[in-house]
Amino acid sequence: MIDIDKSKLVLVREEDERIVDQPLETKEIGYYRDSWNRFKKNKASLAAFVIICIIMFFILVGPYMKKYTLVQDNPTNAARLGYLTPRIPGIEKLGIFDGTKTISRGKRFLIYMYNSEFGEGIILEGMPQELIDDPNHPDYVDVNQITVKVDYYRYINYITSYMPERYFGILDENEINDTNNDPLGEVRRTLTKEQFEEYMAKNYIIDILAIKESPNLENPDEPYFQYEVRINQFMASLDQRPEDTYFWFGTTSRGGDLFTEIWKGARISLLMAISVLIINSIVGLILGAIAGYYGGILDLIFDRFVEIISSIPFLSVLTLLILRFGSALWVIVLAFTATGWIGSYGTGRMQFYRFKNREYVLAARTLGASDGRIMFKHIFPNTLGLIVTGYALAIPAFVFTEASYSFLGIINYSNAVSVGMLIQQGQGIMQVHPHLLIYPSLYIAILMIAFNLFGNGLRDAFNPSLRGVE
Repeated sequence: MIDIDKSKLVLVREEDERIVDQPLETKEIGYYRDSWNRFKKNKASLAAFVIICIIMFFILVGPYMKKYTLVQDNPTNAARLGYLTPRIPGIEKLGIFDGTKTISRGKRFLIYMYNSEFGEGIILEGMPQELIDDPNHPDYVDVNQITVKVDYYRYINYITSYMPERYFGILDENEINDTNNDPLGEVRRTLTKEQFEEYMAKNYIIDILAIKESPNLENPDEPYFQYEVRINQFMASLDQRPEDTYFWFGTTSRGGDLFTEIWKGARISLLMAISVLIINSIVGLILGAIAGYYGGILDLIFDRFVEIISSIPFLSVLTLLILRFGSALWVIVLAFTATGWIGSYGTGRMQFYRFKNREYVLAARTLGASDGRIMFKHIFPNTLGLIVTGYALAIPAFVFTEASYSFLGIINYSNAVSVGMLIQQGQGIMQVHPHLLIYPSLYIAILMIAFNLFGNGLRDAFNPSLRGVE
C-alpha cells in the first residue's frame, strides 16, 4: 500500500453543502401501461385488433341493419327471393356487387321476356340483335339455349310474378301429350275479397285473370267472391321494388339475407366461445394454480384425474351428448367444457410451478404474505402473457371447431343457423351460386388470422421479461 499524506486529502464540496439524489425526469410506468405501449408498437397486432373490433360491431349491430321485412317462415320466400346475388348501394355503379348474373335460358323465353312490357331492363347484354329482329333467323334455328347477363333481381321478379321459366315448356308438353296444364299456374293466386282489396291498395296486383262468384247461403245479398290474379310476389314479400332492394351478400336458398344470417351465426358462435372460455378458465386455472403451487401428493392426484379425463375422445363426448339431449346450445357448451378445461389446467400448473420458487416469491413469503396474495399478486401477473395468448387463440379455435362440426352435420341446430351450416349449404351449389360459400368462408378466415395476430401481440406485450425493452 502507498502511504499518502493526509493533508493532501481534501473534500471536493464544502462541508455545509448537501448532496441529494437527482429527481427522475420521467414518470413511473405501471405494468399494464407498459404492456399497452409495447402492444401499440406491433402494427400487425394493432391492425388485427381493429379488425376484431369491426367484426364485433357487425356481430352486435349487423342483424339489425337491414331495411326490409321478410315474411318469416314463409316457404314461398325460397322461390321469390332465393339465391339472389350480392348488391351493394354505391358500389354497384363500379360494375361489381351490382346484382347481375350470367344465365343460360331457352331462346323463346328470352325473346318473349325481352319484348314484354314487364321485361324491360332485365337482359343487360348477350342477346343477339339479329335474333331480336327476327326470332326465326337462320343462324339461330338450331340454337335452343342462349347465355345472357341479366339484372338478377328483376329477373327473379319476372319469373315469379309475371311468367314462369317453364311457360313455353308447359305449352309444348300440352301439345305433345294433349293436356291442358296451366302455364301460369306458378304465378296465379286466388284471393278473397279482403285480400284483393288489400293488394290493390298496395299496387301488388298485376292482372286480374278471373272473378268467381259463389252463393252465400247465410246472406244471399252478399255472395262470396274469389279473385284469380297475378301479383307482384317480389313486392309482396319485401314491400318494395326489385330495383330498390339491396342484399349486400345476396340471399340464401330459403330467401334469407346472407349478411344478416352470417352475423346471427357469428353471434351464436361467439357467445358460446366466450361461455366456454370463461368456464374453462375458472375451472382449469384454479385447479392448475393449486396443483402447481402446492405440488406434492395434491399434484399427483390432480394429474391422475386429468389423465383419465383427457383420455376420453372429444368427438365421443360430443356425439353422445347430442344423441341424448339434441343440439341445444347448452349441450354444445357442455361438450366443449367437459374436457376443454384441461388446456387451462396445464398452462396454470406449469406457470405456477415455474415461478413459485423465484426470489421475489420467497421474499414475499418471508415478509409474511399469504399464499393467496402470493399466487394472485406476484405469480399470476407473470403468467398473464402466456395465459392471455392462449385465451386469444381459444376463441377462434372454438369458432373453427364448431363450424367444422356444423359443416359435417354433427352439430345441427334446430332453431338457429351457424356459420358452419351456411358453409355446408353453400358448398353443394358453389359453382352456381358462389356467394353462398365465399362470404361465410371469408368470415372464418379473417377471424382466424386476426385473432392469431392479436394473440401474438398480447403475448409479447404481457411478457414481463420484455418490460422496458424497445
